[in-house]
Amino acid sequence: MNMKTKLLPLIVISCLIIAACEGPQGPDGAAGPQGVTGATGATGSPGATGPAGATGPTGATGTQGDKGDPGTNGSNGATGDKGDKGDPGTANVIYSGWFIPNTSDWQKLSEINYTYTIAEGKITQDIVDRGVVLAYSRQNANSASFLLPLTLTTNSSISNYNVGISMEKVIFNFLELLEPSGKPANNLQFRYVIIPGGVQARANLDYTNFEAVARAFGIPE
Repeated sequence: MNMKTKLLPLIVISCLIIAACEGPQGPDGAAGPQGVTGATGATGSPGATGPAGATGPTGATGTQGDKGDPGTNGSNGATGDKGDKGDPGTANVIYSGWFIPNTSDWQKLSEINYTYTIAEGKITQDIVDRGVVLAYSRQNANSASFLLPLTLTTNSSISNYNVGISMEKVIFNFLELLEPSGKPANNLQFRYVIIPGGVQARANLDYTNFEAVARAFGIPE
């Protein structure tokens, strides 16, 4: 028997003896150092969309932003239809009520010529230069009105009444054409209407008719 054959039984017996003599398991050893982080794995596919959450409360109002630049102007609209022509204005027409001059108010210029002057502050130089003065006379409220100049004739007299204006004045004039010492009548009523140059004239208006003039210019009768 060679040497290897003699040693084999001894080795087997030794191993059995060592295994039979093994003691209890010892405590775990200390944790070893963390290993190097591995490479990131591939991204997984997206999960299904979850249900919508409840609406949250309204947030506080934010501060007002800066004012924006003005927008461009829009195009002009179409021109509207022309309106009807209005009546000419009469606001500047000057007029009086009916009056009877006192006998003592007639100023004697001669035996046959008298004037009666009324202060009228609305008469300007422009009205004197460009305006129109109308005056009317009547015997009473129920009689006809006549435009001056007016000539009254009787068996013994021919009397003429006329009117004119100057700055801030209306002047009535009486002239007797027949009697050598005629005087103005003391029972005639007079009224004047002064139309400034800027007031449109009425081409078809009968200016001898006071009622028509009063209606045209809004003058109370």
